[in-house]
Amino acid sequence: MKIDKITLTNFRQYFGQNTIDLYTSEEKNIILIGGKNGYGKTNFLLGLVWCFYGEDIAKIDTNFKREIQKEGNYAKFLKGSLNWDSIRQGQTKFSVEIEMSDIELPESQDSKSPGLHKCRIKREFDTTSAEDAFEIQIVSPVGEMFKTSEDKINFVNDYLVPIEAAKFVFFDAEKIASWAELSTKEEGNVLNDALGKILGLDVYESLIGDLNIYVDVLRKESATSQVRQQITSTENGIKLNTERIDEIENDIIKIDEQIEKHRKEINGYEAFLVTHSNKLSYPGSLDELYRRKTELLQKEKDLENKFGELSEIIPFAISAGKMDEVIEHLGRQEQETSLTEKRNEFVEKNNEIIEKLFNNPPFPLDGDISFSKKVFYAEKARKIIDDVFGKLEDSPKLEFEHDLNKSEKDLIFETFNHVRKQTKDIFEQTIENFNHVKDDILDIERGIKKIESDLEDEEVIEYTNKKTDAERKIEKFSEEKGALLAQRHQLQKTNETLNQKLQIDLKKISVSEQKKVKLDTASKYIKSLSEFVEQQKKEKSKILELSIFEEMRKLMHKLSENGSNEFIAAVKVEILPDNDGLKILLYDSDGVIRQKESLSQGEKQIYISSLIKAILSLSIQEFPIFIDTPLGRLDDEHIKNILLYYYPELANQVILMATNNEIPPSRLKLVKEYVSQTYLLENSNNQTKFKQGYFQTYEN
Repeated sequence: MKIDKITLTNFRQYFGQNTIDLYTSEEKNIILIGGKNGYGKTNFLLGLVWCFYGEDIAKIDTNFKREIQKEGNYAKFLKGSLNWDSIRQGQTKFSVEIEMSDIELPESQDSKSPGLHKCRIKREFDTTSAEDAFEIQIVSPVGEMFKTSEDKINFVNDYLVPIEAAKFVFFDAEKIASWAELSTKEEGNVLNDALGKILGLDVYESLIGDLNIYVDVLRKESATSQVRQQITSTENGIKLNTERIDEIENDIIKIDEQIEKHRKEINGYEAFLVTHSNKLSYPGSLDELYRRKTELLQKEKDLENKFGELSEIIPFAISAGKMDEVIEHLGRQEQETSLTEKRNEFVEKNNEIIEKLFNNPPFPLDGDISFSKKVFYAEKARKIIDDVFGKLEDSPKLEFEHDLNKSEKDLIFETFNHVRKQTKDIFEQTIENFNHVKDDILDIERGIKKIESDLEDEEVIEYTNKKTDAERKIEKFSEEKGALLAQRHQLQKTNETLNQKLQIDLKKISVSEQKKVKLDTASKYIKSLSEFVEQQKKEKSKILELSIFEEMRKLMHKLSENGSNEFIAAVKVEILPDNDGLKILLYDSDGVIRQKESLSQGEKQIYISSLIKAILSLSIQEFPIFIDTPLGRLDDEHIKNILLYYYPELANQVILMATNNEIPPSRLKLVKEYVSQTYLLENSNNQTKFKQGYFQTYEN
């Protein structure tokens, strides 16, 4: 699909009707939109996403979710999106309209009107009634396609841009670096949802989910009143915990706002103090000390994150000896199971051979073999099997067996290998580095206090006290946030335990023979579908590994210089157990996992950009890509690589929204041959308009 035009009417900075033409060709796939900070680039992207998904924008990006939560709810959030000048004129509505082409229709409709179609979607919000109206029009459709609002939502997700893929299609390139810091579970969920929708596997996963619900319902129907009461109690507990988790997340957002507010105050106080300290002579600049403290605080945070991740495997490291025993036991168990299966299989085949040899024609011409001879040879064959495989009763018996499925065994082996690589030295080095950073911060703070105490001006003393007070408030809010994070983590763990208990309780329920047949049939379907999905993901994972690494080699100068692979030598994509998604690991030349958190902000952006391109390359349909702040925090060399080798090949239609610092006219030359059109956001009296051309170029 392609987006041909977008019209924003009275949406935020965009007063009146503002239409932008986004035509691209096969040779020129890039649209460049320039604009200074605050002129509406981010709100242009927000309007686009809102038009597609409405209230569901909170599911796409945590920033959108935070904005909505900050305002209280979706309706209040939207009321603030009506352009101020239009409010003064008495208008109450704003809208975003998108015209698209190359749209495939559902098969039932496409057979009546084959080929690719044009489509127009429009979302309008009335601030008076708080009504959100969404309409879809398709050129020359046959028959009624959208009887309910749910039909429209499904059409957007199935034939336009799936919400699971939205964060890979509409994003801020600077902010995507934070994806590299997602936990294994969060990363797994994001990749699982996106890849499932992009590959079309979500249909099968949805069917698996429906079958699991069906199985649970069948079991619940057969439960006694006491068991049913236990199940209801567990489900209610999960629900209450989930609601409390949502409340905690809202509280965390409010605390983050307070911390950010006080940090801005501190920046203002520090700027004032730097100005006054410059009048005096010191061996170290106050400005430099403030800057160094900020860097060390970030380093401290990075080390805390790293230690937090390492702490997850500390219990396994402590019990490494026991894990070794478990793995040895599993090996013996597998060997014993394999030998028993082979022996039983051979016995069955031997019995079949004896049966056909002695009891099926043809027989000897001089008559049948005597019964005693048949018994003799049958016993001899069994004795040979015992001699070759050993007698079953003589086999060494395991005292117990671990009842684990393949995914669980794989997880144990993977954890053990990971623990072996994360040696004692890594733990000690991390703690030592953390302690050094803490000491350096204390030294710098002492230096800062010394300089600040020498500034005798009354106003300076006042600002110093205000700065100290703001720092104490940040410390207090940080402690509160830490407590809330710990509480959220505990509730999430409790929910995991409750979910496991729920499944155990459900499996213990006895069902009638009739329902057992249904359960067995449903279980077979679930197993077959799960194996199919897992196999598809394994195949695509291999392609992802190669694509991500090749893209990183192309864009990251540490990898492209002299073909060096010491920094990152390989990318591995693993399937998480129980179909919980994918995990991406980066390895150095020694085979040691390189933590993504340790990458610089620019390197994180390159990694995530490579991941996005690799995922989109597997898509069963084409998507237009919209990117705000396309060059983020990249240095000059990475910027050049991104402009030359990334955006021209990313998709058939790429819309970049940049400032004049990111892509000045001098850098525009790098991608000029791929640019179909350029626009400039002009802002006058807080009203933004689209203008043909770019910053100080020949087109202006």
